[in-house]
Amino acid sequence: MKVTFQEVINDLVSRPGLGMFAWVCVVFFVFAFLIFLWALKSGQMDNIEDVKFDMLDDNQKKDKEVINGR
Repeated sequence: MKVTFQEVINDLVSRPGLGMFAWVCVVFFVFAFLIFLWALKSGQMDNIEDVKFDMLDDNQKKDKEVINGR
């Protein structure tokens, strides 16, 4: 059984629940993609490995700078 693109579109239009589900998926994907692009552009993904190791660093000077607000 071969399903054509036109049959898929007709099913999405004729079944309100399935059509709404498809649109919610599309909107979610677009929103997630835009947030991902924003994160890349703003540098949120740069050097993600060092953050977890900074927590384990026992540098007293660095801790005092954080406490003093420098």
